[in-house]
Amino acid sequence: MAKRLAIPSKEVALAIVGAKERFIATRIQNTSIDTDIPTTDIDELGNPQHAGTVKDIPTISLTFSAFDVGIKIISALSGEDSASFPGAGVDVSQLSEVDAIYYIKDATLTDYVKSLHAKRLNIESFTFSYSVDGEATEDYTASGSEKRWFKNDVMVEEFVAGTTTFGPLTDSPIVLRNGDYCLSVILDGQYLTEVADGLEATGEYSVDGSDNVNTFDTRTDTCVVVYHTVATGDNWADVSDATMPPAVRGKDIPIYIGVENILRVQSVDINGSMNSQEVREMGNRAIVGYQSQVPSVEGTLTVLDTDTELIDLLTYGSTNSGETEFQPGVVSSGGTLILEVRIMDPDDVSVSGVVLKTIQIPDLEIVGDSYSVTVNDNASQEFRWKSATAECIVFEGESA
Repeated sequence: MAKRLAIPSKEVALAIVGAKERFIATRIQNTSIDTDIPTTDIDELGNPQHAGTVKDIPTISLTFSAFDVGIKIISALSGEDSASFPGAGVDVSQLSEVDAIYYIKDATLTDYVKSLHAKRLNIESFTFSYSVDGEATEDYTASGSEKRWFKNDVMVEEFVAGTTTFGPLTDSPIVLRNGDYCLSVILDGQYLTEVADGLEATGEYSVDGSDNVNTFDTRTDTCVVVYHTVATGDNWADVSDATMPPAVRGKDIPIYIGVENILRVQSVDINGSMNSQEVREMGNRAIVGYQSQVPSVEGTLTVLDTDTELIDLLTYGSTNSGETEFQPGVVSSGGTLILEVRIMDPDDVSVSGVVLKTIQIPDLEIVGDSYSVTVNDNASQEFRWKSATAECIVFEGESA
């Protein structure tokens, strides 16, 4: 058979494996995964060449960007069930560790020709972007230390029944080069370590001769098992989700500060960093995990200049305070400023509309601004802000 010309984007799918399930990510526009292996050249006296090189733990970096049309991606990244998204919303501090899988379709068959698996990736940062003439987007960056390419399939099975024994697995795992049977076992959101059958302790699991996964700890919610196997049947399915709009443009994204619908908004950007630190230990060839500190959330709000209402709101907390002098960020607003980005369903034409998703900054603080005018163009003002409480809460529908 002739070698295929190339692999088009329509034959690559990204899956996110969280605490609940595998989610074949929809509306993905681009993604990349990079491996950096730190190396040190070793020299010695009397040798005109390097004695060799020493390698450290690899750093795996995953990035992906998607059209922002709902809560399914952040649901997977935070370990929630999108079918029962919390009514109180999900704060970005709840973004957790996930596995990522790339599935590559065969050129002619409806099956995988190869797969990539990256284990226990920690969400490091995110960006939510909204503009007057563009599609809403959400971007994420995650990092870890283990990545493998496979000629066969990477299977994911979720168990919501059983206590400490799960299986047997649908297909027999192929033993990895490190001797493990599974790539990941996630019990109630916690990654477990593989040991020999019958030797399990807390935080550990084993795989027995009947392809059952046995844990020491008892399941209360979900056990997710990821493994490499020669799966039977055709496993590729085209990515599709008709329950969400294809994309949402700026015309369907109103911006609110408190109860005020802010007019003439041109763009809003929300940037977050989880300020996570990797944890290593002697004798371990992989990163043990990541410890997240207090996140930082900041961004910009750009509007066309029209009058003093917005600057009054950002300075004194009201659009008609009666004040005549404004120093936003210098003078206290006199109360909490709540920023909300509401993503509306573009296919709903009712008067009130249907809110698909709300992104809320509960305590917005202005940290700078910029005023710009160009000949033959409209004057604009950009306000730089940060979350005073390090919160960015995502709701399904309107905020609680």
